[in-house]
Amino acid sequence: MKRRVAVMLGVALAAVGLSMGPARAATVLVVDSGTVPGCALGAVDHATIQAAVAAAHAGDTIRVCPGDYAGPVTVDKDGLTFEGAKVGIDARSRSQTGESIITSDSAGGVVRLLGDGIVWDGFFINDNFAGPGMYTSPDASGYVIRNTIFKDNGLGLYLNTSGDVLARVRHNRFTANNEFEDPKAGNGIYSDRGASCILIADNLFERHNGAGILFADKGKPQHCVDVERNRSVGDRTFAAFFASSNVKLFANSVQGRPGDPTPGSAIFIGARNDGIVVHRNHITSTAGNGIDVRDTGGDGSRGTPPRKVDVRRNTVRDAGQNGIDVAASGDGEYVVRVNLVVDSVEAGIHAGPRTDGAVFAYNTALDNHPDCKDESTGNRTADTNNTWRFNTGRTSSPDGLCGPDQPAPEPSKPKPPKPKRKQCYPWRN
Repeated sequence: MKRRVAVMLGVALAAVGLSMGPARAATVLVVDSGTVPGCALGAVDHATIQAAVAAAHAGDTIRVCPGDYAGPVTVDKDGLTFEGAKVGIDARSRSQTGESIITSDSAGGVVRLLGDGIVWDGFFINDNFAGPGMYTSPDASGYVIRNTIFKDNGLGLYLNTSGDVLARVRHNRFTANNEFEDPKAGNGIYSDRGASCILIADNLFERHNGAGILFADKGKPQHCVDVERNRSVGDRTFAAFFASSNVKLFANSVQGRPGDPTPGSAIFIGARNDGIVVHRNHITSTAGNGIDVRDTGGDGSRGTPPRKVDVRRNTVRDAGQNGIDVAASGDGEYVVRVNLVVDSVEAGIHAGPRTDGAVFAYNTALDNHPDCKDESTGNRTADTNNTWRFNTGRTSSPDGLCGPDQPAPEPSKPKPPKPKRKQCYPWRN
């Protein structure tokens, strides 16, 4: 009824030649702290980022000159775009001179994004010894965080989102965010408040004492997270997930931290996960396991085993412990297939004593100790509680998991020709 009245009012105003007023045009506000001379972004409107936020409206752009800026910065408005001095320049490889640098000792974060649809591009956030470099709200969504360096904070990005609109974290660099002792600290990206609908892609993570990416279990499960084409160098763990569903880790490159006295697994899938795909990742020189599937909770105690975990087409080399380790009871919901595991200090592919009904198929494991190992007992392959089929390797414990005692792969059957698809666009012929 209210909408009909509004429409009728608009028609009446138009009939008498009155206007309801033009929409406000988006504007650009320029911020310059004056610490670096020669800002070329235009006439300066404000000396601080927070003052520009106070003056801005939805749809506006805030451009920030090179220089040093004091935080914290709180953004409680929707639809703002922030452009630092390195807007559009990939943070993973660029020179770190001439940056828009924001620092603060703030438990709540150097930058706090609380509105919907905020775009953040081209900054350097560092030296927060009390909290995260950036915090995003669990009550908002549609964040775009890109081309930003997070360095030497307690943790890099405390990532939360309601999931109404996809959040994108791309082309950022997370370096040594280890600046205080706390369960959240030591991580590049940390999430524990039920975040969903997230893409984390094409970022660089390096030298974190916790994990490059940690989705923790604080009672609110996370959902729908894609982690794609990231690079991890010298992190204790690249990615660890607890209490999360519909997660895909795809085509990430991990170079671990060999010789670490507190070894971590490159990819860790823990308790209360449901629907995890670990696909085409390349892992080298991790101090612990390459890929680890367990019913361990975030506090280290045994929890609800993860469900529906698919580990496929990954390459693991030089693991300090096992290459791929499945040590949780999943009752037939774990599949490990078509992976390559080479030169692990311990087993190439390992099933723990409580692993039940897992399937290990078409994997290649070479020069591990042994190549395949299953500590369970049951009435499946080689008197274990799991199924091992068509795996290639030289050594196994017990015999028959891989190697010459494995049955030969079944010959492939010719596939019938695919029917021709109906041409939907005849003008393309």
